[in-house]
Amino acid sequence: MYVPEHFALSTEQAAELLSPVAGGDLVSNGPNGLDSTFVPMLYQAGEGLGSMIGHLSRVNPQWRQPGEALFIVNGLDDYVDAEWLSRPEAVSVPTWNYVTVHVHGELIAHDDPQWTLAAVQSISHGRGDDTVDTMPADAVEKLLRSIVGVELRITKLVGKAKMSQNKSPEVIEQVIAGLMEAGNVEAAEWMRQNSLPRAQAKAAMLADLRHQAGTD
Repeated sequence: MYVPEHFALSTEQAAELLSPVAGGDLVSNGPNGLDSTFVPMLYQAGEGLGSMIGHLSRVNPQWRQPGEALFIVNGLDDYVDAEWLSRPEAVSVPTWNYVTVHVHGELIAHDDPQWTLAAVQSISHGRGDDTVDTMPADAVEKLLRSIVGVELRITKLVGKAKMSQNKSPEVIEQVIAGLMEAGNVEAAEWMRQNSLPRAQAKAAMLADLRHQAGTD
């Protein structure tokens, strides 16, 4: 994934977007090319960068494709109207803001009922659901016969937030107002807490440098 420096998330920020459970596209390379399945996976911190655990249907051939794989999680996103980006000195065009994390790793299948049950329970608990814990034993056995546990041992986390951080504070405030009016309060708040302070700090630094240049 191409990530300009000003849109890059730290490893810690990327990991936060995976917790506790994230739904995303698990992409692997099979005999007929790339395969992808949308699955929920649980992030587990541990050795190195940790791992993502989940499960696939037994009839899905993807669990038989061990090796290098990618898990893509998409977060906040929305259309950004050209009017929200308008400045007196320049013509603006519309764009799309988004947050995404690409989890690179090694895909490992766990065709072990106990491992898979623990993964299912952990994912459910991560969403505040204990249904699996109270299911009849025969129902649990039937479930486990139909799925296979999978683990993505993470080798690299790449996070990107293209949320107008490279714009001026004035423009960012316009985008925030536009998103609020459009009803995307969550994206607007993300920008208010992350994009705006960063832009304000940059603007203050540039103003200070201009001041120093004018007084030298």
